[in-house]
Parts: sequence; structure tokens; C-alpha cells
Amino acid sequence: MNTIGQNVRLSPDAVLGQHITIGSNVTIYPGVTIGDGCTIFDGAVIGRPPLSAGNTTRPINTAARPLSIGAGSIVGANAVLYTGITIGQRVLIGDLASIREDCILADDVVIGRSVLIMYDTHVGERTRVIDGAILTGNMLVEPDVFIGPGVSSVNDNDVYLKRFGLESFSVRGPVVRRFALIGTSAILAAGIEIGMGALVAPGAVVTHDVAAWTVVAGIPAREVRKVDDEQRQRLLAYFGLNKDGTEKR
Repeated sequence: MNTIGQNVRLSPDAVLGQHITIGSNVTIYPGVTIGDGCTIFDGAVIGRPPLSAGNTTRPINTAARPLSIGAGSIVGANAVLYTGITIGQRVLIGDLASIREDCILADDVVIGRSVLIMYDTHVGERTRVIDGAILTGNMLVEPDVFIGPGVSSVNDNDVYLKRFGLESFSVRGPVVRRFALIGTSAILAAGIEIGMGALVAPGAVVTHDVAAWTVVAGIPAREVRKVDDEQRQRLLAYFGLNKDGTEKR
């Protein structure tokens, strides 16, 4: 049995599993599937289509696409999930979060309050993105990453001319590899790669690739040391990986 609050706008084609709780003043657009045991708090908007006033640089696809929320997930109060999103099982999305179209959040991801995730961004299993962080469009975050409060990221180094249509539109967000940790208020530039297990210090501005298992700090960020080898090996052993981070066979 499902529990549905007051003033809920539920599209006729929405597919609801069992034991779902939907708060008051929730809007659910066409093409939405919500798995068993999910909770949608008051004021959330699920499946919102993007819409341009004709003045955006990036082309906008306004067509509705399927949105699915996996079993046991929670969507916070006044969160906005755009169309075309795939959300895994047991995902926690905080109050006031905004997730743009065509993103993928894998199982057990945690998205904090007021986090913004832009279009076409993928977030891997068990990754945590803490309050107020901004994940830019076309970004890849692998499993088991920690992104601290207020982290910002960029996907375009050529916006100076591109915003006027003087260059063709293309963007590439950062790649953050497995086990990496991005400290509070750090900034990640477009197209860079943060290697496996790397640690970016709070407030760092990262303008170049960071090698695996390396600690960087400063503006611009520079290597200060390697991750402690004992900590590295404990982490890899916990996940049953080889010493070089590859899967055991």
C-alpha cells in the first residue's frame, strides 16, 4: 500500500511500486517509474522537462524521456529531478538538490542538500557528494568517491567566445576516478582527470591532471606528497582489490 499526501500532481502513466510514500505538493511528470519502498518528500518535482527561453548556448532537448528511481531511494523536500534520469537503488537525494536531464546515479549514492548536478553526468556506486557541491555537465565520477561541501567543477575553457555562438558548442567535464577525495570548496577545471585514490586539499584549484594516489594542494594545485601506502593498501584490501587497484581474478 502506498501513502500519498495532499495536492499531489501524478501523471496518469507514472508507474509506482509498493510501499511508496509521497509527501504533499509533489509533481510527477510523464514517464516516471518509482521503485518499491521509495520516499518522496514534500514539494519535490520528478521528471521536469528542460525548457529554454531561446537564449541558451547549449542546445536543449525538451522531449520527455523515461525517469526511473530504484527501490529504497529517498528524494528530499523541494528537490528537482529532470527528465531522462536513471537513479539506482538506495540512493539518498537531499533537500533542494537539482539534478539535470540524462544523469545517472548508481546504487547507494548520497547527494547532499542543495547539490547541483548538471546534464549527462554519471555518478558511480557509493559515491558521496556533500552539501552545496556543483557537478558540471558531462562529468564522470567513479564509484567510492567523496566530494566535499561547496566543491565546484567546470566543463568549458572556451566560454569567452562560445557564449556568443562564435565557436561550436562542446563541453567536457572532469573525470574523478575511484576512491578519490575532493576537499571542501576545491575547484576542478574542465577536462582534467583526478586519478584513483588521489586527494585534493580543501580550497585547491586543480587545472591539470592529478596522478593516482597523490595529494595536491594550493592555487594552482601542486603535488605535496603521496597518499600513505598503509592507508592505500587497507582501502584496496577492504574492497578485495589487488595492490595496483585492479580486480582480483
